Amino acid sequence: MGIDIGGTKIAGGVMDTATGQVLFQERVPTIATEGGPAVLERALDLARRLLGEAKRRGLTVVGIGVGAGGQIDSGTGVVISATEILPGWTGTRIRDAFVDTLGIESVHVDNDVNALAMGENRFGAGRGFSNLLYLALGTGVGGAIISGGRLHRSARGVSGEVGHLILDPGGLECTCGGRGCLEQYVSGPALLRHYKALTGGIGIAEGTSLRELAHMDPEGAAAHAIQRTGEMLGIGLVTLANIFGPDRIIIGGGLAALGAALIEPARTVLGARAMAPVRDVPIITAAGGADASIVGAASLALPVTGAAP
Repeated sequence: MGIDIGGTKIAGGVMDTATGQVLFQERVPTIATEGGPAVLERALDLARRLLGEAKRRGLTVVGIGVGAGGQIDSGTGVVISATEILPGWTGTRIRDAFVDTLGIESVHVDNDVNALAMGENRFGAGRGFSNLLYLALGTGVGGAIISGGRLHRSARGVSGEVGHLILDPGGLECTCGGRGCLEQYVSGPALLRHYKALTGGIGIAEGTSLRELAHMDPEGAAAHAIQRTGEMLGIGLVTLANIFGPDRIIIGGGLAALGAALIEPARTVLGARAMAPVRDVPIITAAGGADASIVGAASLALPVTGAAP
């Protein structure tokens, strides 16, 4: 079973461990404003219903994976810290609550981006590769590092925070308190900022996307803003590729939908600036679709052999 706890919705489903197919699923609103305990109880209610449905279908749930917003101690399943997207979430003992409530000992909890990366490694764009970099580009920039088929962990509970790789020490202020972080140049808000800089502060009309504008005018401000975002992504990837030497780099999150318009500029920068052995590392978009968060969470509960299947 995979449970994904996000700021706006909680998604859950039961997955076939051999194929990664989600057999059935359900989604409920998070209602984060009610606080951490209420959100946890809503997730547990969802898990109870899914477990009941599995039993009715004659299926055995061998493990539960929970992907959640915030920084997670994966050893204990406790939320170390979280933003106000999930108020009152810090300190939540997710694993203990699932074990006590459902009576299943095999419960694995991790950050939601780590979960997505594991899903891609097991069943998506990273299948068959042991060393991956995964970047989730959306409102912010999340990241995960897979080395030898295993998620990279740290002694302090922080790992894969690529969004706070510093590109410019004197650059834009970041929500982390620093300046010039990758997130300020590559995220969704950053893309809009690039666009406004090219249009003299003019935004986009309601109901229109920068992707649509770029398609209508390949030489217009939207296209150039996407290209600039891709180039800044490439600059960040140069450092990451030089350090980790991955088999491939996977781009997920909302901005991945921009496809080649975003990826090709990043690939060009990587090819021109990275060290020779990693200049040709493939940069590809995530393969997971609408069920990616459930598959990723469920993948946390699969046995780790030290290498990707």
